[in-house]
Amino acid sequence: MPMKRVFLTGAYNLAGSHILDQLLSFNVSVRAVVGSRDEAQALEQQYTPKSNTLLDFAIIPPKDRSAPGAYDEALDGYPGPFDTVIHTVAANPSEGADCLTRFIHLETETLLNFLRSVNYIAKNVRRVIITTSLTPFARWLVDPQVERSPRGGNPTSQRAPEIDTEYVLATSRASDNIIHDEIWKWAKDTHARFDLVSLTAPSIYGPSIRPLTNSTDLEEANRRIWNICSNDSTETVTSPPYGIDYFTDVRDFAFAHVQAVLIPEASNKRFTVSAGMMPRGPVIAEFLRNRFPEFGSRIQPDTSPPRRTPAEEQPLELVDTTPAATILGLVRYRPIEETLTDLARQILELHRRKEWRSVIQS
Repeated sequence: MPMKRVFLTGAYNLAGSHILDQLLSFNVSVRAVVGSRDEAQALEQQYTPKSNTLLDFAIIPPKDRSAPGAYDEALDGYPGPFDTVIHTVAANPSEGADCLTRFIHLETETLLNFLRSVNYIAKNVRRVIITTSLTPFARWLVDPQVERSPRGGNPTSQRAPEIDTEYVLATSRASDNIIHDEIWKWAKDTHARFDLVSLTAPSIYGPSIRPLTNSTDLEEANRRIWNICSNDSTETVTSPPYGIDYFTDVRDFAFAHVQAVLIPEASNKRFTVSAGMMPRGPVIAEFLRNRFPEFGSRIQPDTSPPRRTPAEEQPLELVDTTPAATILGLVRYRPIEETLTDLARQILELHRRKEWRSVIQS
């Protein structure tokens, strides 16, 4: 029998799909919440019949996710009750927010609506795990005029002349703290029947579970690597992570979630998951040029706005990974070279398929 029953939102996105994959490998039963029937079918085809016995789906269109009660029907635990919820879906910044303060308010209200539904509907849930990244907050600070998109970026936006990385990191972390303080206060005041666990990644890089079909499939900070690997200016966008130099490989982030599901001591804890600092753009470009000569002239310098380097290293408390190491056992992270190599290999395959389609069309 499955050892756990998990309700997972955002199961088709970059982090969610890796979390789903690792949960199934641990024989955990999962209801995967996706945005469309096509996404559900794609995930169903991805796994073996044995894994599919652990997997069922709920469909909630993206336009409905922020509404109160949007998850109520999906939280019905038939054929078995859920004991854990993992929520990886952030509020859509394009809906009702025109500044960082309003985005913080929107994200807080969206999370509280979700938690109210869990508390009211899924009465057997004993743990809710909230997933966040700092890049949505950084986006408002670095490029407040950019058209908001869950995948990030807009070719027509005006870039900031310079990024103060220390300010961006500190303000993004403070914004994340405001939201978490509010939801922890709600849980205490309402005597929620579940505990809360928070997992935060400064920024997220790493390969997709599925082959890339288009550059728009690239999510999170992977857009930055695409920009370095593509000399097509029509597809170059303002790059996440918007000055957040600390990073997490998505596979390590997914492992942290599985540990948070399984380890009792994670109860009511907040964790930051980070492998350290991603190198500067020219260093990444040089590594990829040497590792993948096939890219040829496609490799170009990083087009992100220049960064104002702080005089001293950024305060460690902003990216303190000690709790993740001591409680979740995340003491060893994938090296940067592995993250970049696996992601760039997918991007190279996408370039090849695009060239082959062009040949066929011509």
